[in-house]
Amino acid sequence: MTDAVELFSAQVCPYAHRARLTLAEKGVSFTLTEIDLADKSRRFLEISPYGKVPVLVHKGQAIYESAIVNEYLNDAFRSPALLPADPFERARARIWIDYFDNKFLDLYYKTLMNMDRSRDAEYREKVETGFRVIETEGLGKLSGDGPYWLGSDLSLVDIAYYPFFERLPAWTHHRGIQVPDDCPRLQTWLGIMRDRPSVREIANSPAFYIEQYKGYAGVEDAA
Repeated sequence: MTDAVELFSAQVCPYAHRARLTLAEKGVSFTLTEIDLADKSRRFLEISPYGKVPVLVHKGQAIYESAIVNEYLNDAFRSPALLPADPFERARARIWIDYFDNKFLDLYYKTLMNMDRSRDAEYREKVETGFRVIETEGLGKLSGDGPYWLGSDLSLVDIAYYPFFERLPAWTHHRGIQVPDDCPRLQTWLGIMRDRPSVREIANSPAFYIEQYKGYAGVEDAA
């Protein structure tokens, strides 16, 4: 059986972005198959029960859901390790990925999709509160003297968060959302992440995200 790795991805998708970053950080060679999410191929739907990206195919087996894909990659390709060896520290890393996926992101997208302009300030304040939780309870307590979530080395926590921050210009443009000035750790982390070779290799421009997310923001094309 071949050891070939294939990733089904979509350029706009932040979850697929996570898997691409992990593959790059691991130095794994892979075939990238881009999916048109508006016209999904039969083959993709056969291996993706949820009809979502990313889907990783390795040794003929399909793995899906971004957090699971990334943990699989970390286990299957051991170096560099992207989670701590200590069980408690690994659990803390998973907790903060879960916080982002199941607490923060719901609010983040609701803010962009809110069509009631009178509530923009309310939503913006809630998102900024979430940024401050990340700043003080997350980075402030886990990163120590290092620039990354778990200290001096990149981890799956950084990879889980970054794709959504690369898309922040869309939230800034459409809803005025920015990282607050009183979140210096978060701002420093974002700058360091942007400079990583793996990030720069597949980065998209702010203009790309502003255009791609205008549908979420209720922006219609001019006639």
